[in-house]
Amino acid sequence: MRKSTTGITNLEITKDLFDTLPIDDKLSPSKFINIYWDLYVNRYESSNSMNGTIFENLVIIALGRAGIENIYFQTELTYVPSAIFDVFLYHPEGSYALSIKTTLRERWKQADLEALAIKQVHKDVQCFVVTLSKSEVGARRKRDNLYAGLDGFVLANSEEFDNLVAELITKQFQVAGSVPIVKTSDRRYDAQKFLSNFDLKI
Repeated sequence: MRKSTTGITNLEITKDLFDTLPIDDKLSPSKFINIYWDLYVNRYESSNSMNGTIFENLVIIALGRAGIENIYFQTELTYVPSAIFDVFLYHPEGSYALSIKTTLRERWKQADLEALAIKQVHKDVQCFVVTLSKSEVGARRKRDNLYAGLDGFVLANSEEFDNLVAELITKQFQVAGSVPIVKTSDRRYDAQKFLSNFDLKI
C-alpha cells in the first residue's frame, strides 16, 4: 500500500527515498533519476503538485552529485518579469535555465515564453525542458518550428540527461554576484544546503 503525501513535506519524502534505498555513488545521473523516481511512484500516492516537486528535487540532486555548484532553484531574475525558473545556473559567459516538468501537456509553451524572455536579457543563456515524457518530447521534436526560445527537450531518465550533465560539469557556475542578477539569493543549492535539506554530502 502506497503512503499518502498529505501532511509530509517534499524534503521529508525525498530523504525517505534515500533512507529506503541508499544512493549508489556509481549511478549515472539518468539511472539515479530512473531508480528514485520509480521508487517514489511505487512508494507514495500520486499528487500532481508533489510529483513535480519531487522530480525537481531529484534533478537538482543529480546535478549536485555530478559536482555542479551554485544551483539556483525556483528563482526570479532581475529584468525578466513574471517568470520563475526551476533551475538557473549562472556563468558570465553562458548561463543555463532548466524547466523541470514530469509531463509537458501545454506547459512547454510557458517554458518557451520564459526562454524568449530570459534571452532578451541574457543573450548567451541556453534553455532546456527536462522531463520524463518520452511521447510528448517526440511530438515536440517533430514540430520544432512551434518553439522559438527553447534550445531543446531532455529526457531525464535517458542518456540525453547524462549528456547534458556532462556538458554542464565543464562549466564553473558562479554565485550571481553583487549586481542582483538573481532576485532570490536564498534559493541556491550549495554543499551546505544539500546537507541540511537532504542529509547528503555533495
